[in-house]
Amino acid sequence: MLRSPITKGADGCWSVSGEQAAMALQLGLFLIWAGVSVFLQLDPVNGDQDKGVSTEPTQDGPAELPEDEECVFPFVYRNRKHFDCTVHGSLFPWCSLDADYVGRWKYCAQRDYAKCVFPFIYGGKKYETCTKTGSMWMSWCSLSPNYDKDRAWKYC
Repeated sequence: MLRSPITKGADGCWSVSGEQAAMALQLGLFLIWAGVSVFLQLDPVNGDQDKGVSTEPTQDGPAELPEDEECVFPFVYRNRKHFDCTVHGSLFPWCSLDADYVGRWKYCAQRDYAKCVFPFIYGGKKYETCTKTGSMWMSWCSLSPNYDKDRAWKYC
């Protein structure tokens, strides 16, 4: 018969053994660590408050971004070239408003994602439309003029 690690004492109080208490403490510390880790990753990129690009909430919800501010592709963030919206350093897709990220950014809306670039080079051949070449069933396109060099693509 298995004996429960939780016992009720003569005084009516419940108790656990030292091993279970240690495990509970470790689990609690892990959950705190995990929660803090997720919290710290929410917005690691910094919006540019002076330029009117912000994600600070208002009474009506998130602040509206200026309509004329568009994502710039490709952009370089932390020495890596991005050809589309990225979640690098964030939980939500974002893009830079400058070719070299200098702190101006915004969250991506559907209209912000990178568009196909035509014509593009794939396997030394020029393509004017989406292609299934190199794919099993779905058409795709390049996000740069030279897929062979940049390897940036998306499904059509």
